[in-house]
Amino acid sequence: MSTYRPEGLEAFRAYAAAVAEEHATAHELAQCAKIDVYNLLAADLFDRVTAARAKSAAAFKIVEGFKS
Repeated sequence: MSTYRPEGLEAFRAYAAAVAEEHATAHELAQCAKIDVYNLLAADLFDRVTAARAKSAAAFKIVEGFKS
């Protein structure tokens, strides 16, 4: 039997997924910088990183609601 509330577990899962997405897009941006296609893809990637960061921040606010 889990000692955590189902809605708390779901909030942590959503946060973990959002952070993973943010990490993946930031890594993709870093890879583009390495291969000199930064100027071709950076605008799209910055938008995606910004969106992923906002999603992570929103998910973290929900997780913070479960602090004791």
